[in-house]
Amino acid sequence: MKILIVTAFFPPQNSIASLRPYSWAKYWSIAGHEVTVLTTPKKQSSSDSPMPQKFEVIEVPIPWLKSLSRLKKSTVLGEPIPLTAMGSKAHKSRSFRVRIGNWFRGIQKTYGIAYGVRMPDPLDLWTTCAFDRVSYQTWDLVVSTAGPYSVHAPAYKLHKLGLAKQWIADWRDLWVDNHMFPGLIGFRTLERHLERRWCNAATAITTVSQPLADVMTAKYGNKVNVIFNGFDVDDVGSLPSGSIFPDDGVERIVYTGSIYAGKQDPSPLFKAIAQLAAESILTTNDIQVLFCGNNANVNEIAQVEGVADYVKYLGFLPRNQALQLQRDASVLLFLAFESESAQGILTGKLFEYIHSGTPIWAIGNSQDESVAKILGEADCGIVMGKDTVQIKSAILQLVSSRTKRTCSSDRYAKTAALFKKYSRSEQATRMLKILG
Repeated sequence: MKILIVTAFFPPQNSIASLRPYSWAKYWSIAGHEVTVLTTPKKQSSSDSPMPQKFEVIEVPIPWLKSLSRLKKSTVLGEPIPLTAMGSKAHKSRSFRVRIGNWFRGIQKTYGIAYGVRMPDPLDLWTTCAFDRVSYQTWDLVVSTAGPYSVHAPAYKLHKLGLAKQWIADWRDLWVDNHMFPGLIGFRTLERHLERRWCNAATAITTVSQPLADVMTAKYGNKVNVIFNGFDVDDVGSLPSGSIFPDDGVERIVYTGSIYAGKQDPSPLFKAIAQLAAESILTTNDIQVLFCGNNANVNEIAQVEGVADYVKYLGFLPRNQALQLQRDASVLLFLAFESESAQGILTGKLFEYIHSGTPIWAIGNSQDESVAKILGEADCGIVMGKDTVQIKSAILQLVSSRTKRTCSSDRYAKTAALFKKYSRSEQATRMLKILG
């Protein structure tokens, strides 16, 4: 079968969102399908080795992106103001630009615009060029995976014109019903119209969890299917065998990935550590909490909670290092989304955590049953919500023994079927089967 994948995220882009479409391209091409990936240009990181591939990747630039980036840098972000310029006309002008930049970032983070979540977004400029690049040939199947939502536009057009026989519209996150970003009032009507047009036209719709599928099914019927993010069994096997941490007796709690400010909150863990430290039960020789990833610097929150000495931000790390941290940590921290309506946000990180073999502590919103269900199935973690007493008890149990703990000693033997179910290879196979 000749398959086209349309995605904004793809390796070597170091993002968990890249792995979902990459796994499809990888396993579909291994199965003998002719796979092409349509995406935006990517920069190869010197720290990440290129991924082997048996498929074609077509990179189409976003028109005027460089001009937009220069405009953003010069008028929105602003630049540091020299002391000698304070009070000058240049300072006042630049200060105004900084205020405009801060205002725009506030709008962006509140409503989701220019994040690939809500309209408008820079990728809106890309859709016509992307379509033109692949419209000279026909496809048995086109799969578009959002966000950004714009990737569905060229896929819709290919399907409508008969250039693609079948179309799967994949939603990693909801668009119109997004739990975190409400969008701008002036664009919501257009968003609803486009989502309805695209989803009604698609042969099938996929998303990452049952709660999200329930929302989509209520609008678009039984064409909606769940394809989990899962994990790739090849990832951990290729890591160096030695521990990434020194043998110093410190128990390390690790978080890898992004943190959405105001949506995810590590403070329940910090409060528990602070209370144990105040009772002289815990010291920095006992425990350390490590964060790595985009927007994962929580040092300010740690300072407010009085546990700055226990918390360290490692910055944005290459993927193989993040996987080593997951494997060698004492515990992995999963931060559930705070909104009670944010049910079913099962990121690829959760499945990577499970496959690492390291116990998982889920902290935050305890009402999301989808997280608890998967952790329970895998016998690999506990959901503690914001219960400081329970978190303190877990910390004390963690530091009571200076040996590395794994989930269950026989967990892999007991849950072989479960691990097959959540492997990316199995999910890739299931995705094609929904077409019949």
